[in-house]
Amino acid sequence: MPLPRNSCRSGEFLLQKVENQAICDAFDCGRDDLNEYFHMDSIPHRSQLLTQSYCLQDITKMGEAIALLDFCNDSIKLKDYEEVIALPQTKRHSSLPAVKLTRFGVRKDLIHRHIGTYALNMVKAFFVTENRTGCRFITVDSYVDVVGFYEKNNFKLLTNQDTRKDTRTMVFDLKFFVLDASFDFSIG
Repeated sequence: MPLPRNSCRSGEFLLQKVENQAICDAFDCGRDDLNEYFHMDSIPHRSQLLTQSYCLQDITKMGEAIALLDFCNDSIKLKDYEEVIALPQTKRHSSLPAVKLTRFGVRKDLIHRHIGTYALNMVKAFFVTENRTGCRFITVDSYVDVVGFYEKNNFKLLTNQDTRKDTRTMVFDLKFFVLDASFDFSIG
């Protein structure tokens, strides 16, 4: 069976756009602010074309969100981050395209089971497969208490100017993502 457009499957997992808000309404990642966002704010954000919500599901339990992710377009201004992002001189642009992971939550009963890492690998593969959007980076404003999770998934801190804030800006360079041959992946 062909996959829906803008979705991807890896093993028993399917990542696809949220089509039915009920899947968000039942979601609980254990963080009140993220739950509130997915229950209430994601709808108006989608309707105003500000973000797009995706859901990670087990194909044997469709209709249950394992993880929810929201994305929007982003860019990285090179003059602000030249010490972090190195490009050949011949490829200089004032900014480079990125996709921002604006919200990301894993169902609270599945935290610490590597679902978040698996979801991030699906996202990385999704954006590099067939160069779907022409983006070079994934950015995220990570809560301070989960910076280590993103670092384990090869995200780097983009600046030290946010060290006293509740979130830290991080970046993953898709140019260096190598899909493991054992990663069973198909895209729609």
